[in-house]
Amino acid sequence: MHESRLEGRNGGALRKFLKIGGIAFGVVLLLIAIAAGLVYAMMRHFYPAPPQASYSKPNDPLEAQRQDLDYFAKLIAMDRSYSTEARAQAQRRIAELADLKTVVPRPNFRIALMEIAALADNGHTRVGSDSGANPMELPVRVAAFSDGIYVLHATKTYADLLGGKIVSIDDHPIDEVMARLEQLRGGTPQWRKAYAQVYIGWQDVLVGAGIAPDMGHSTWTVTSPSGTTVTRTLTPYTPSEDEPDMNRIYSNEPLKDLGADWVAYQPDRPLPITFSDSDMTFRRVRLPHSCVMLIQFRSNDDVGNNRIVDFEAATKSDMQANKPCQLIFDNRFNDGGNLTKTIFFAKDLPDFIAPSGYIYLLTSGMTFSAGITTTALIKHAGGDRVTILGEPVGDRLAFFAEGGRGCLPNYPLCLHYETGKHDYGHSCTDLDTCFWLNWLLPLGVKTLQPDEIITMTFDDWRQGRDPVFERAMALANRNEP
Repeated sequence: MHESRLEGRNGGALRKFLKIGGIAFGVVLLLIAIAAGLVYAMMRHFYPAPPQASYSKPNDPLEAQRQDLDYFAKLIAMDRSYSTEARAQAQRRIAELADLKTVVPRPNFRIALMEIAALADNGHTRVGSDSGANPMELPVRVAAFSDGIYVLHATKTYADLLGGKIVSIDDHPIDEVMARLEQLRGGTPQWRKAYAQVYIGWQDVLVGAGIAPDMGHSTWTVTSPSGTTVTRTLTPYTPSEDEPDMNRIYSNEPLKDLGADWVAYQPDRPLPITFSDSDMTFRRVRLPHSCVMLIQFRSNDDVGNNRIVDFEAATKSDMQANKPCQLIFDNRFNDGGNLTKTIFFAKDLPDFIAPSGYIYLLTSGMTFSAGITTTALIKHAGGDRVTILGEPVGDRLAFFAEGGRGCLPNYPLCLHYETGKHDYGHSCTDLDTCFWLNWLLPLGVKTLQPDEIITMTFDDWRQGRDPVFERAMALANRNEP
């Protein structure tokens, strides 16, 4: 009898436990289903597929052009960054092009669409290319300094242009050229200038913008490092890569991805650590004879075998084992990626250094997109312990990103349309426009403007100096315990 009662009591307890466990399991499944539903809804809302390009085969080039314009108008309608006025202006420009009775030459057509995309005044909204529409490129790469635009990479045929300050392109003064090219991308002045450095080497853009006379050549005049004037006629080539690499523009290393024929200008003195080892997307360095650490990001996502999560984990362990007294975080060449991959690392960064330590955060006009998110996270977490040095980041605190890409049915230019608003200065609660992940990032930084604006001349670079990094080191050493 005693054993039966005991078994009865145990059986009841077991049934109760199983009942509670079943309820808990059901709650977990419900939560997973809700989370999955939210993710699915977010993906549908902020990453919509482009509209179907259901067009019959065009009878002639003019009909093909009109089909492309009709589809471009549909893509523009997908982008949420346009103001009401800018959207109306974009629609008028498209209608004017569609009313033409003649076919617009392809370089000019490209420029017309780039200008329409730039009306959004949003750094992410842009015209790109699919296979068959990649622009012809010139065999040089340039870099902007505070005192001008200089040629830092070229093929061996044009090596005499290396180190030259650009005076004119096809008889147009360089200031006029840059002003024209800066109209082809929306966003802040610093971001427009950053991309003008890329566009200056695209022959299609130079022709379409009325700078170069034809697709066959472009004539550049530079002032060489010795002070002599050099004029060369450049022949464009068909590129194998369709994306510019803005992260290497201050490197004196060869552009290996472009081939063995490319050479780089060599400065008079070795470049500082911040401009070396450009193939290292992420790195940390304990600076010699100092308790200061340097961290450098050239992307906010994995690049090749460089995995950002692995780097962050190793860096966190290193810093916790031996906390640096001060930190220099060089984010100047981080033009974006995946914002979710740096959230926890960035917000915890102040805890990884000595309690009395400071973070010197280096930014530039090439700090963009998720690179700005990381910048804002560090500033938000560190507050007064964070000093921003360099030049303003490449976008405003509020901007549109996410979205998708659609390519025209006949001439495969593509519009990157943007759908999700990010706002790191204010709470963003509009369900329709505010990117939902930002609800997990309640950021409210007043500004990301540098505490000190510091620029770099070509002579600084040539003499192996990085004024922004040098100022950060001076402040770090001054505050060193």
